[in-house]
Amino acid sequence: MWCQPAPASLVPLPITDRQRASSIKESRTEPIESRALKIVHIALGGCLKGFPVAYGLTEDTGGHIAYVLGAAMAQGSLRSVTGVTILTRLFEGDGVDAVHAQAVERLSEKVAIRRLATANRAYLEKAALAAELDAFTEAALRALEIDRPDVIHAHFADAARVAMAARRRLGIPFVYTPHSLALQKGANHVEPRVSDERAALAAADAVVVSSRDEIERQVAAYEVAGIGRRLHRLPPGPPSCPADDDVQMPGWLAAGLAEPERPMVLAIARPVRRKNLLALVEAFAGSDALRARANLVILAGQPDRKRPTGEEASVLAGIAAVLDDPRLAGIAVRAGHHSHAEVRALYRRAQALGGVFVNPAAHEPFGLTLLEAAEAGLPVVATCNGGPRDIVEAIGHGLLIDPHDRAAIAAACLRVIGDAGLRRALSEAALRNAGLFSWSRYAERSVTLHGRLQQGQ
Repeated sequence: MWCQPAPASLVPLPITDRQRASSIKESRTEPIESRALKIVHIALGGCLKGFPVAYGLTEDTGGHIAYVLGAAMAQGSLRSVTGVTILTRLFEGDGVDAVHAQAVERLSEKVAIRRLATANRAYLEKAALAAELDAFTEAALRALEIDRPDVIHAHFADAARVAMAARRRLGIPFVYTPHSLALQKGANHVEPRVSDERAALAAADAVVVSSRDEIERQVAAYEVAGIGRRLHRLPPGPPSCPADDDVQMPGWLAAGLAEPERPMVLAIARPVRRKNLLALVEAFAGSDALRARANLVILAGQPDRKRPTGEEASVLAGIAAVLDDPRLAGIAVRAGHHSHAEVRALYRRAQALGGVFVNPAAHEPFGLTLLEAAEAGLPVVATCNGGPRDIVEAIGHGLLIDPHDRAAIAAACLRVIGDAGLRRALSEAALRNAGLFSWSRYAERSVTLHGRLQQGQ
């Protein structure tokens, strides 16, 4: 185990306001005088587009896209920033939105997505991107020569390779955010990615991460000399979404539940193994008490919109096999399709019904869904492994559990649902402290860091 998990009976409350502020203390980046900044983000994987985003549409369309969009939009709102461009791949076909074949998508007056074409115009999963990386790099270098930024922010190691080439040719400093490191996966087949990540960590002018776990354990595992002074922890804000107050509950919710007014155990994640959704489904199925009191609602990708393959298909098949248990008929449902606006409405619905949000990931680099739940005042049960420790400690809106202990998962859900006083305290903490994680704070601190790199500091 990577940590000693908090027992299901332990809730990290009360925490003083000073302790909360300290628990998400970012790297020291004091404001400096700098000229106006032009920033480029590079992110190659997933279906990256403006709002609304179909999170879970593919295996790689996940939290990093919310991060890139949130960072870019917040940075673009600052007067000291003249423009923010997101460079990504252009692709088309295979059931994806036609916007991905659009060369430029403007998100605001100062923020735009620019898509670069290579010979292969098909959508590619992360594992297949390596074959196109050289071609994408050349296209990116041509674009950067014409419209030169002050700083590049690379997301994942493939983007860092592009940024390294830009620094060699054009002298542009770059920031690297790993998002999810391969050594964390503990599998031999990711060794090429480990080498790329080690090279990115060693070469970056600054490394920006979200959680203490990334600094203290994940990045440290790469044993990169001298990286400490280049590491900066800048927690992000919750995923952005346009106003959605009038969104109705999706029809599949009522259709799949015999008593839709019961408390909701809600989970939202991509159907990949490390998200550990199967453990939650098995925990629910194995608890007579939880089945008697609550409904289980699982949002795992968008299988009705794009046929899942590989790992996604395997995970979804495992979940479906458990949901076929006759004991779960009318009390457990998995969505086939959902919009981000519907997701936000589900957080509010779960809160109104006295429910709980669960993140049972084997390991979670950060945990943006826990911030979304906090915005809705919804208590959480979260893995003790990774970023959720920072989030729950700071906001004080839930319980930490060992994600491999199904009995502990069920017990924590039952405690939140069944203890009215505890649930009220968690909900009030969520609403009171959700603002501790904000994109505006992230933007101010990241732009200060960019300014230092711009000046060679």
